[in-house]
Amino acid sequence: MQLHYINTAFQGNYEAIAKRLRVDEDMEDEFRDIYDECVKIAAPKGVFTECEVTQDGTDTFMNGKRVRSKVVYSAFQGIEKAYPHVVTCGRELYDFAMRTEDPLERFWIDGISEAALGEANAELHRAVQKAYGLGKIASVRPGSLKDYPLPYQRPLFDLLGEGPERIGLELTPSYLMLPYKSTSGVYFESEEKYENCMLCPRLYCPNRREPYDEVMARSLGLEIPDPSDVANSKAGVTR
Repeated sequence: MQLHYINTAFQGNYEAIAKRLRVDEDMEDEFRDIYDECVKIAAPKGVFTECEVTQDGTDTFMNGKRVRSKVVYSAFQGIEKAYPHVVTCGRELYDFAMRTEDPLERFWIDGISEAALGEANAELHRAVQKAYGLGKIASVRPGSLKDYPLPYQRPLFDLLGEGPERIGLELTPSYLMLPYKSTSGVYFESEEKYENCMLCPRLYCPNRREPYDEVMARSLGLEIPDPSDVANSKAGVTR
């Protein structure tokens, strides 16, 4: 198994982050000090690899590790390779947040860490495409859908061997990741547009990229939510 790593420098966008965190003029000097320290110490990282995909019945196997998920089975039909990955804002920002007892400062560091994760995630996306000569890729993520629950974090981490530990990423007994501002998933090559958001009816999600697609959900035999929830979910789309 060949592991590929990314280590990125956090560029940041001060104005955009300050606006999103609603930093007013009275707090700007204090926020600037926190922001500058975060930029100084931030070291977002990621790791990814390639695995073999096979399917049997309604089960999908990645390097022999079974996944029982209608969503994954449908997404992976006809493909032979998939690309497990994890990416994190880095222990540096996480440890900085843990050292402060000021809830406002921790809130700011959390927001800056999220921005650092976003940059690293975009860089890892490009790195996967380049490393394997891929075109358009999509991702399925454990825990983002009831059909592909959080315990599937464990086999995903196993597919990455020593990689997560080497980038300072820890999987807790409840399958959450530390640092908290981290994400995981499995990329696959696909010309068709796919986002986990299309199958997730969760209300008021600030990271929603696509509206809930009931037609797709029904075609996969997934549980259909209350119609009023779907309407609110569609109204919460952000671009």
